[in-house]
Amino acid sequence: MDLKNEVQESLNNARHFVVDGVEQILSGNLDETHGVSPSPGATALAALALLAVGRGFEKAQQRGIQWLRQNRQGGWGKFPGDKPDEEITQIVETVLQGSQGGWMARIIILSQARQFSHMILSLGQRVVPGLEGPTPEEILLPTILEDRVLAKLPLYGRPVVVAASLLASNSQEGSQKGIQYLLKTQMSDGSWAEDIIATSLSILALMNKGGYAEQTQRAGRWLVQKQYPGGGWPAFDQLKIWAIGWAASVFAETAQRPADIPWIGQAVDWLKRGQNVDGSYGSTPPYTHPDLDDTAVALIGLHQVLGEQNQLGVSLLKRLQNTDGSWGTFPSFQGIPPQVSSELPVYIPSVDVSIHVLEALWWRTRTQDEKIWRGLNWILAQQDDQGAFPASWFEGPVYSTAQALELLSKWKFSWERWNTARHILGARKKAQEFIIKAQSSDGGWGSVVETSLSLSGLWRYTRIVPRGILGKGIRNLLAAQNSNGSFEPSYRGVYAKGWNYEEPLTTTLTAIRALQRYQRLYKASFFR
Repeated sequence: MDLKNEVQESLNNARHFVVDGVEQILSGNLDETHGVSPSPGATALAALALLAVGRGFEKAQQRGIQWLRQNRQGGWGKFPGDKPDEEITQIVETVLQGSQGGWMARIIILSQARQFSHMILSLGQRVVPGLEGPTPEEILLPTILEDRVLAKLPLYGRPVVVAASLLASNSQEGSQKGIQYLLKTQMSDGSWAEDIIATSLSILALMNKGGYAEQTQRAGRWLVQKQYPGGGWPAFDQLKIWAIGWAASVFAETAQRPADIPWIGQAVDWLKRGQNVDGSYGSTPPYTHPDLDDTAVALIGLHQVLGEQNQLGVSLLKRLQNTDGSWGTFPSFQGIPPQVSSELPVYIPSVDVSIHVLEALWWRTRTQDEKIWRGLNWILAQQDDQGAFPASWFEGPVYSTAQALELLSKWKFSWERWNTARHILGARKKAQEFIIKAQSSDGGWGSVVETSLSLSGLWRYTRIVPRGILGKGIRNLLAAQNSNGSFEPSYRGVYAKGWNYEEPLTTTLTAIRALQRYQRLYKASFFR
């Protein structure tokens, strides 16, 4: 079979896998094969929380314990099959020891929870650049509850830190205020921040400080709902907007009439219903907090299908631009989703998020306003001497550099902005050289996501890029495809503190887009 036919067969299988996942999301029943990968750390914390709650949750807790035992490989890592991580292994072993007994074991476990809560207190600070976070002194009770300290964390991350601070505290000072904070921030579905780790730690903190049966029972029921049939829990269950937005964009990119795609109308309606009243999106409606990355991706999908801008979302993104021209991930907000009003400040200025926002804002726009130019200039200023751009939410510089290269390939030069145009030309050349040099001998750029983004970033530069580079990259992708149409996991996405995860729909969509664009080169006679 020649390469052209191999690409077509791969696309057919990959599209089938994604359509299955999209239809599951739209029906509200996403399975483990298409969902966020299970996490040893999250599973251990969820099992520990259910062990603490006790009666009525034994089956779910035991399924979690069984999953952990089955996935032991000399210890436990950040994701299934990863090399052992010292901290995660310590947490899992503590949970396994506590699962052997009854109430006495639960009491011992709750006392030991303090030991590893210190690990949780550093969530995000070691991995995500730009997140200042509280200092080790500020993280202690009662200081962590001061407004000036909480303001250093996005709303989404505050319950994790407050709960861990409660567990770590040997003092009663500030404990009652911390408990009241958790009681106030528990969401209507029973979770904290629609997050496995935040909910598990909050359960443990409340149980350790006195019970709070009604709140912990509600949270326990939420955890049971999020457990996979195999027994594991994902690090978080919050990428459905991301998956649907990218699916709409990628499938509509090559369709003559996007409306003819069977599921696209339902997906557009689903995205419209998931939008908060201020124009923002969380990552899984209707409960999650606003996230500007998910907002941008949802808008990209809507714009690609509908051919017009979603003005409510566009206005929000422009309003929430940081003063330096960047965009971050989590805005502050008032209210309860979907009745929210997002506000400044925005945390964690991010190249990858800013690229996605500019893609959403620039859709078919021939005149860029000042906010767009400022955002572009901020991104350009982040490029290093080697030509790379840093990433916040994916490990390694290829992720953002490949996407920046694609963004810069679309920009229309303006003589009125000659200095920026000159800067773009220089940045593109350096990014091209970086990506070409970063290709491995096997044709890939690391993970499937990185390889796919690199191919998509290079495809507009075929007059400059040596032909063999793209062909080697495509063959690397084809070799990484699984029998069900998905691709080898890209465990490079970063949750807090490096608890890496895989989202198979997004990984497959990045591959589909690269394969589609390579196929278009065939049709343009590039390789004849």
